[in-house]
Amino acid sequence: MKEERRIPVTKTILVICALINLVIGFWPSGLSSTERAILFGAYYKAFIAAGEWWRMLTVGFVHISVMHLFVNMMSLLVLGRALEPMLKTGKYLLLLYGSVLGGSVFYYCTGRNGVAVGLSGGLYGLLAAYVYLVWQGGALRIPQVRTAVLQTVGMNLIINFMPGVGWRAHFGGAVTGLLLIMILTKRQSMDGLRRNAILALAALSVISVVAIRQRSDLSKDDIYYLTDINVLAFESELGFTSYAGMMAKNLDRVYHSDYLEQVFR
Repeated sequence: MKEERRIPVTKTILVICALINLVIGFWPSGLSSTERAILFGAYYKAFIAAGEWWRMLTVGFVHISVMHLFVNMMSLLVLGRALEPMLKTGKYLLLLYGSVLGGSVFYYCTGRNGVAVGLSGGLYGLLAAYVYLVWQGGALRIPQVRTAVLQTVGMNLIINFMPGVGWRAHFGGAVTGLLLIMILTKRQSMDGLRRNAILALAALSVISVVAIRQRSDLSKDDIYYLTDINVLAFESELGFTSYAGMMAKNLDRVYHSDYLEQVFR
């Protein structure tokens, strides 16, 4: 019981993810599961380009498949028990959701339009941080520890080659998590590495801002009008008519079209 009280952030995220998954699965909205996921904050590049930048963070709370939810929550529980008591609430949250953001940004800059869900970018950031801390503490010299770490990393690398897996988000999350843990952990012998990590993260942030501006236009093959109409129409039914109309205008600007604005007049 004492150990469980030390991971409030991990437990809270577990509960939120489970509740959202239940709503997505059982809410009788008339929308598809993907459209319900978009409604509750899934990553959707078109909506992000239209102004809903918060989706780069809320994607970590949204899961459609129960199996996907189970695997991610078990991974979060294992990594959270190891890292949250050590880093405390603020640093742990920054590491986890900084990695989610890093994964989303890399996915945005390198991928086409589409919907993505899950906490995987953040989990890969936690995993990278954990491996770094194990190395920093000298535990990799122990054969059993080294074998366990290599097996875990190897298994997660293999997962990235499976169909439908967002390896871009995983990669972006891992890189961000590694840089963040170097910055968050202060050790005199690692001051040089920490300074380099700060510079690397700053440079990466600038590059990402430039890349986002260049990668926000979508081709005609990447436009999903039916999905947009269904989600915005449902938001309108919920009473968010003005917001749905504003999003229609923003999406038309992204698409270089006037179709959605005419639909939601």
